[in-house]
Amino acid sequence: MPSALTLENMSPGLLKVVERAKREPEGRFHALAHLLDVPALTRAYRRARSDAAVGVDGVTKEQYGQDLEANFQALHARLKAKQYRHQPIRRVHIPKAQGKTRPIGISVFEDKLVQDAVREVLEAIYEQDFLECSYGFRPGRSAHDAVRTLKRIVDRGEVRWILEADIVSFFDSLDRTELKKMLEVRVADGSLLRLIGKCLHVGVLDGEEMVEPELGTAQGSVLSPLLGNVYLHYVLDLWFEIEVKPRLQGKATLIRSW
Repeated sequence: MPSALTLENMSPGLLKVVERAKREPEGRFHALAHLLDVPALTRAYRRARSDAAVGVDGVTKEQYGQDLEANFQALHARLKAKQYRHQPIRRVHIPKAQGKTRPIGISVFEDKLVQDAVREVLEAIYEQDFLECSYGFRPGRSAHDAVRTLKRIVDRGEVRWILEADIVSFFDSLDRTELKKMLEVRVADGSLLRLIGKCLHVGVLDGEEMVEPELGTAQGSVLSPLLGNVYLHYVLDLWFEIEVKPRLQGKATLIRSW
């Protein structure tokens, strides 16, 4: 996952988003797409790995960078004119234990830049909303922090039961329609929502077969972890905090390491 921006090196536009998201926890943002400018694409390019696997067009970061300014200007022009189209995702299968595999989606380099620029904007909003219980795929947090938090609770003698749950095939089964409704709670910018849709509703090249999944967001996409956290924020974190905890007689703590 690309490293997140800190407040010290955020653009003035992103800082305004952060400040408003903190100040207005129920506010909706109507003007966000303009933040996907050339400087945002430049930041995304700097964060991109040079050794990352290539997408269906075979273009590497080095090759894209050979005519970088022209590529940025052309991409920005397509984004601004709403003419940007996400290319198909190349699917590879990574071996797992017991003979199973994990499907990974690999976007072309230019689409990775767009995904990361969108992630940067959404993260400026949702990092102000996410609860303390979530640790996975968040800046400055990790699964190790989740384990340390659990250990502190256990060491204080506050735990009688520990229930462990796993979300099976979460990326592949995420409901896009419900995700869109969740995003619309905070994002009212139709241009940005349509762009996110283009990153979700995209063909997948699996070997020689082209498929168009109706569910999920590609595991391996730069944007997918943030979208996954938005989804779990509403269906799990807030549900536990608002619906479950008030009904319990004792103390309960949710720690989400995904």
